[in-house]
Amino acid sequence: MRSNELSNERPLGLSDERANKPIITREALENLTYQKYGDSPTIRSYTKWKLFEENSPLKLPTEAKAGEVPVRGHVAFSGSEASFDLPNGVELTEGTLGLSQPEESRILGFHFYALKNAYSLKIKENLAEPLVVVSHLSERAFISHHLSIEVENARVPIIIYDMAEDGTKSLVVELKARNAEIELLTVGKHRSLSHYLLRASLGGKSRIRAFTAVYGGRMSHHREDYSLEGKESELFLRGIPIGIGSAVDYLTNVLQYGEESKSETRVHGFSYKNGWTVHRGTAKVFERARNSSSVVVSEVTIMDEGSLGVSVPMLEVDTGEIEAASHSSSVRQFDEDALFYLRSRGLDREEALSLFVHGIGEALSSHLERLRSKARSATAELVEELL
Repeated sequence: MRSNELSNERPLGLSDERANKPIITREALENLTYQKYGDSPTIRSYTKWKLFEENSPLKLPTEAKAGEVPVRGHVAFSGSEASFDLPNGVELTEGTLGLSQPEESRILGFHFYALKNAYSLKIKENLAEPLVVVSHLSERAFISHHLSIEVENARVPIIIYDMAEDGTKSLVVELKARNAEIELLTVGKHRSLSHYLLRASLGGKSRIRAFTAVYGGRMSHHREDYSLEGKESELFLRGIPIGIGSAVDYLTNVLQYGEESKSETRVHGFSYKNGWTVHRGTAKVFERARNSSSVVVSEVTIMDEGSLGVSVPMLEVDTGEIEAASHSSSVRQFDEDALFYLRSRGLDREEALSLFVHGIGEALSSHLERLRSKARSATAELVEELL
């Protein structure tokens, strides 16, 4: 085991060379925009970028003390500090995998502008217990955390806790899988502004089973990008974005290049108490990805009047040799008949809503094996705290 704590110091075991991470100047930030609007005239309103502009690293401190982290992790980022207590078989280095760059968007420009250190983990053997990663901020500042994970010839369960209590927090996770099986559970608990980006690259015969439960804060922009590059690579992604008196813009993007690759994305979001829940799910099967399959299912349930739900699934197929391809969208009000039935059995409204959301969480997490119980308990805890 290794245990290292740092604020401005380099962790033990890392070289003294300059960190291998992208650099961007304040001047270069001025030329960047948050996102391109060409694909939809309404897309600009999904994330309230004005809030990030008002709370950017150009206006807030980029240093913060560690707070009281409610979850213990093998990798723990809190404020500007980081600590590592890694299991055997996990190697710590410094730098990124290069899967994200500051020139892509203004929010990523802010991320790298404020970023102090980037760390990388290499895993080449099976892990008996989940690798737990925690990203936390409890002060008014703009803080960036950046972690890369390479998994090769191994089966690895990973849990990521993304927690923003105050200020603006940006977390970028880069993930590369080669002949690997990964179960990935992501739990987002936000009160303030949060930017999250997962970039995953899957080589041949790699499989990722992912489940995301994210509770939006003042504004949460949560994005997951998966690139299925190798033959027979597979992704099974499930998500529950929840906006209860809060806002979450949840984006899932899947690019399929590998032959006989398979992707299945199913998301069911909820909005309540003037909440704002958006899911944008995109999948593209490229010409060389012959004999592949791709599914995108997007649903949002609006639990009461005054809340907003948006579902935007998109599917593009460039090859005629396709096994299966489908997408569907649904935005609906909560079933008042079901609510009446549950209340007639002695439950109040919020207990009935909690039971309904918990049931959806159980159904969506059934594809997991080692992390199924943790995913279900995490969803239940989120709902209980919110309601």
